[in-house]
Amino acid sequence: MADQTTMFSYMRKTSGEKPTIYVDSREASNRNGKKIVSLLNELGAETVVKKLDFGDYLIGEDVTIERKTVFDLANTLTQRFLFDQIFKMREAYPRSLVLIEGYMGLLRKFRRISPESLNGALFALAQANIPIVPTIDYKDTAIFLATSAKQLLKAEKIPPTIRHRLKTESVKEQQLFVVAGLPHIGPVLGENLLSHFKTVRAVFSSSKEELMDVKGIGPQIADGIMKVLDNPYEDASENSEGE
Repeated sequence: MADQTTMFSYMRKTSGEKPTIYVDSREASNRNGKKIVSLLNELGAETVVKKLDFGDYLIGEDVTIERKTVFDLANTLTQRFLFDQIFKMREAYPRSLVLIEGYMGLLRKFRRISPESLNGALFALAQANIPIVPTIDYKDTAIFLATSAKQLLKAEKIPPTIRHRLKTESVKEQQLFVVAGLPHIGPVLGENLLSHFKTVRAVFSSSKEELMDVKGIGPQIADGIMKVLDNPYEDASENSEGE
């Protein structure tokens, strides 16, 4: 307990830019989810509650986290859709991970769960290269999320972007989908770009300086966009012929 108190104290004093952590609205509405959001704010993170298509927490570019308590794991262990959901999350966010909260020994009390089924499930995740992170309780979870988000912020200096499933029922949705596909944009900055430039063509025709006039677009994001728009496309088949 003393170590945990020290960690809280250290993180509250950490200075510098706040990391942004997106929290799924369903996760933020449950009892422990609300406590985690409150603790994240105390630990120096800026939380944004939003409906996420994948995972419970988005802490950085390509890093989303699915939180499961040991009781959640017990209730869903025999349901195939749990793994389908996690595998789809991994496809959308290559550095996804699963966080298991609580004492795993409690699962021995569930007679319908055999050690073989539990270990088989954990092995399936490991085989899919999906990391599994154990935490003690919701406080430990909050510390892990805040610490990880701060490390990613220092390493990448790029805000997390939310990716959504393709839903192109209207021209407006198609326009947003196209612009949101630019590096580190997502739907929020995509909306800003379209509101500023009015058309997709104008967004793609803009200069770096013009891009930086848009709220939320800094030099690094603008450089990433210009690189994608201006660099020649390298055909993989042409590269292979030259080898």
